[in-house]
Amino acid sequence: MLYKYWRVSERSLNALSERKLYAQHFTRFNDPFECGAHFLAGQIDREVEPERFAALIRAWGFDDPESAPIEETEEYFEQFESYNLETSLPGVRICCFASEVDNLLMWSHYGDGLRGFCVEFDEAIISETIGKLAGFPFITDVTYADAPPSVDGMVLGVLDDQVDYAYMCFHEEKNDFWLEEAKRLESQIQDLFRQGFATKPLAWSYEQERRLIVQTDQHDMEPLTIQFPPEAVKSIILGDLMSPEDRARIEQIAGSYPAADIRTAQRELFTYKLKIG
Repeated sequence: MLYKYWRVSERSLNALSERKLYAQHFTRFNDPFECGAHFLAGQIDREVEPERFAALIRAWGFDDPESAPIEETEEYFEQFESYNLETSLPGVRICCFASEVDNLLMWSHYGDGLRGFCVEFDEAIISETIGKLAGFPFITDVTYADAPPSVDGMVLGVLDDQVDYAYMCFHEEKNDFWLEEAKRLESQIQDLFRQGFATKPLAWSYEQERRLIVQTDQHDMEPLTIQFPPEAVKSIILGDLMSPEDRARIEQIAGSYPAADIRTAQRELFTYKLKIG
């Protein structure tokens, strides 16, 4: 399941009533290190940068750089010198979720100190919904690290080319091997996007965040609006400090989600725990 914490506001209530999620430009988030990976680009010198070269050769399909037929391949690799995942940043849109419904800090920081609410989404339905979008959308866990990762544009370029080649072979030969190969390579591209757009400092690890990441052709700062079906909402959890007026408004909106339960996040007496019931 995916969990989305909200404070009560006109924006959050409109999103709930209109069945909308907003995938934001990374600069809209509160982490100043957001998407701060070390983005590498340009040709690789195998003598000076052996690790980059080995990663490039693995993306090309060879585990051992020494066994790869690299003679007369300079022209092939040169076409990827301009690849740089950093240039994708303006078009990337991110929608943040949590993986825990009873996280005290999430309720405090994003659920307005139990005055807000949390929506439980069915991940399978959300995945099916975003599968209709262009831009290679996917949902992933956030990685927490003590230093930014390095993300190599040359490796991305080779993988991208190899995916196109695998799909071409599949359409020509109708051999499932090539379809499986294309999916395997796509998962490696997702890993690069994950490193670039879903890695955060260790200090944020309490969030146990999950992210929906999608590449768009937008060149502005506006969010991408994602419409989801009513069956995507499994429950709406209300903080037990929510005002009666806000509770009534959300309960009225919840009527448009026939499969969703209304639950309450309650403080357990004599503990620092929440009971969801």
